[in-house]
Amino acid sequence: MATPTRKRLPRAEREKRMLDAAQDVFGSVSFAAASMEEIAERSGITKALLYQYFGSKEGLYEATVERGRAELFEALQAAVAQEPPGPGRLTAFVRGYFDCIEANRGIGWLLYGEASSSAVNAMRERNADLIAELLGETMAAQGRRPDAESLTVLAHALVGAGEQVGRWWMAHDDVPKQVAVDRFLAVASGAIDVVFRAAAPTH
Repeated sequence: MATPTRKRLPRAEREKRMLDAAQDVFGSVSFAAASMEEIAERSGITKALLYQYFGSKEGLYEATVERGRAELFEALQAAVAQEPPGPGRLTAFVRGYFDCIEANRGIGWLLYGEASSSAVNAMRERNADLIAELLGETMAAQGRRPDAESLTVLAHALVGAGEQVGRWWMAHDDVPKQVAVDRFLAVASGAIDVVFRAAAPTH
């Protein structure tokens, strides 16, 4: 009787399995305590392939963090798209952000954890680009078009503030989510209003 051949997984499925396993392991222990052996065992894929795909444990960790970031912002974009252009989009964005933190409270990689500074800076840049696009569309719908520099500074300021407030709230589960959302919205709305008022009318 012929020995049955093992079906080869498509690359995308192998990568998903490895990242799923890495997410579980990195989410339960620190980066230093996580082992490639355990991640390989959980994924059902060899350690050699982990290194072939990601180069190192650091590379795998950063890929895990980046996937989490991308999934978060895809969810936030979907939430924002359900709102007409205007202030409601900012509310939907911030509420969705805190919903994600609440659902993943205690997971070390959620707000970049121990990723390298170069990887974190690249992710922050992409986050800021998305937020700048969102803010630009919202202001244009309200008859204002801010200059690119003001919009970029505002977007980066909100990314930095959002990360820090998110870390604070992750460590203070005694603070109701709605309180954190309302306070952050008040701060963000104030900064946005300054840029909005300085922006040139679109007509």
